[in-house]
Amino acid sequence: MDIKPLERIGLTKSEIGVYLALLKLGQTTAGPIVDEARVTRSKIYDILERLKNKGLVSYITKQSTKYFSAADPHTILHYLDEKESEIKEEKSSVLKILPQLLLEQSLSGAKNVAEIFVGIRGMQNAFTQLVQAFDSTEVYYAFGAGSGENTAQMQVFFSRLHHERLKKKVRTKIIFTESSRGVFRSQEKSLFVQAKYVANTTPAAINIYKNYVVIAILNKEPITILINNQETADSFREYFNVMWNVAKK
Repeated sequence: MDIKPLERIGLTKSEIGVYLALLKLGQTTAGPIVDEARVTRSKIYDILERLKNKGLVSYITKQSTKYFSAADPHTILHYLDEKESEIKEEKSSVLKILPQLLLEQSLSGAKNVAEIFVGIRGMQNAFTQLVQAFDSTEVYYAFGAGSGENTAQMQVFFSRLHHERLKKKVRTKIIFTESSRGVFRSQEKSLFVQAKYVANTTPAAINIYKNYVVIAILNKEPITILINNQETADSFREYFNVMWNVAKK
């Protein structure tokens, strides 16, 4: 029997041997399993416990003796479904922290091209450098937080930024949070904007254009990080594309 498919889903050779032995023997104690699977007696209970945790083995106790049984082979499919669900959850968790990891990487490798601005005026100054680079040759990407703590001010600020993009006919892709759906209606409905939505937020609004990345942490007093580095911008664009593929219209 080809056991490679079982190895590929994460079972060890000893786990496979014990499971196959139980399929052949039916309900039995540990001794016959040791002989049939050819595993050492000192390891049999550890192997059985691992299989039990994976849902592939069960046992009952009769007169203080454990009798083990193999789960129906269809259970392997349920095991795979659980692994797939776990992988999706892990991927979702990594996606949430990926912007922070990218930021750590970019700040450590490009300290001389990063500037930090504090306050609304500082945020305006950071975005001014971005606006000066606007033309119709490249796509503008934006995603992340909603309108932050200063909702009215942020709406005005990002609406002005949108109008600056319109002047230069800059095509834009924006991933909004569901909580901000309809807040920036002029952008969501613009012919130059493709919009999608995600349920979760990152701690910041992230904007990428050409070799610029602007990360605005929208607290009561905003903190804005301006990075001018091609590799960093490319990294954030890659992350944006991953998020774009899972976002909803």
